[in-house]
Amino acid sequence: MIRSALLILATVAGTASGVQANGLDITLINDTGYDINAVFLDPNSSNVWTNDVMTDDTLPDQTSVFINFVGEHDSCIWDLKVEWSEDYPPNIWVGLNLCSISEVTLKYNRDTDETTAEVE
Repeated sequence: MIRSALLILATVAGTASGVQANGLDITLINDTGYDINAVFLDPNSSNVWTNDVMTDDTLPDQTSVFINFVGEHDSCIWDLKVEWSEDYPPNIWVGLNLCSISEVTLKYNRDTDETTAEVE
């Protein structure tokens, strides 16, 4: 988990009709083998990470959390940053269209040392 991958394996078949109430809420699924300490969602290219949006202190491996938040008006494109409970560098994914994504599954591949985000 040393190398941070900026990979998005997108199967974005989702449309606005399959999205939560305000269009930005997502379910984050941790399938990495590691616990997540903090999750940040900020407008694309904002250069600033604001508050942790996770409601619990830690998101254990093999669990999920529903992230309910209201973003800036007419802003669909967001960046996601995940900080780990272990002493690993954070992972960052940029340009996620939260108006068409309802679920993000984080996975870690030990063979390639990459953490990826699958969206739907």
